[in-house]
Amino acid sequence: MIKYFLIIFLLLGCGADPNQEFADRLNYPPEWVKSIETLRKPEGFRHAGIFDLDDTFIAQFCDSHGNQRWMKYDNETKQWSGTKYVTLGCKGD
Repeated sequence: MIKYFLIIFLLLGCGADPNQEFADRLNYPPEWVKSIETLRKPEGFRHAGIFDLDDTFIAQFCDSHGNQRWMKYDNETKQWSGTKYVTLGCKGD
């Protein structure tokens, strides 16, 4: 009796997923994770954060002097571009 229960349990447990689309979405990495794969760190800067603003990803970098550099991700070209430089933008009060 236990043998039959184990066999049925194994057969049902190893079956195909009835909702493959949902399973694919669970395993699919979010867009911001894929965008980071193409993000190059500007020379002399350290990574300070990444932000999601209205389907746009913004990355922040700081250098050793406290200067700040912002980069924006273009969803169409899948490329990052340097958009803004702030002198002493990373310095705290």
